[in-house]
Amino acid sequence: MPVGKQVVTVEGVTVSGTVVRAGRDVSVTKVTFPSRRVTFDPEIQKLITPEAVARERRAVVEALRVLHPEGLWEDPLLVPVEARISSPYGVLSVYQGRVSGFHGGADIAADAGTPVRAAGRGIVRLADALPLSGNAVIIDHGLGVVTFYLHMQEVRVPPGQRVERGDIVGLVGSTGLSTGPHLHWEMRVNGVKVDPLPWTK
Repeated sequence: MPVGKQVVTVEGVTVSGTVVRAGRDVSVTKVTFPSRRVTFDPEIQKLITPEAVARERRAVVEALRVLHPEGLWEDPLLVPVEARISSPYGVLSVYQGRVSGFHGGADIAADAGTPVRAAGRGIVRLADALPLSGNAVIIDHGLGVVTFYLHMQEVRVPPGQRVERGDIVGLVGSTGLSTGPHLHWEMRVNGVKVDPLPWTK
């Protein structure tokens, strides 16, 4: 959005039906994100087809069609794997020499087979192999807060299971569009991708 002063307005409805509005001025500043260049092996590159993209989008949309209306988690969230962040949120990604957009999550580099833990209490909404994201788990933490755990070697929870903060949901791997063992950890709030790491502090 444009740099400078912006007005953020929040509107809520009380249990009795009263509409409450609050506004605040915020200052938007220019941020320069780093960039990364990724080249996939030709066999992995073949996974990217319009059909695969559409199939994965449909699976995610269906999994998130109904979300829990109340907050289930407690602050702070847990980093799912204690290891080096190899690519943070917001990095401009260039795949095969073409800009593909900003990185929507945090990549955590760890050895294959390392346990991946739920960031917080929630309900597993998806636990399946996706065409591009590989073996994936999506957890609904309530109030529109959802976390994604992608490219895993193995999924350890079924859809519908309730998990607690720290429960093992899978193992680090390199499935789908991946160049090596890591966990892509993503968070969405009301459908918007956000940096998950501030939620762990």
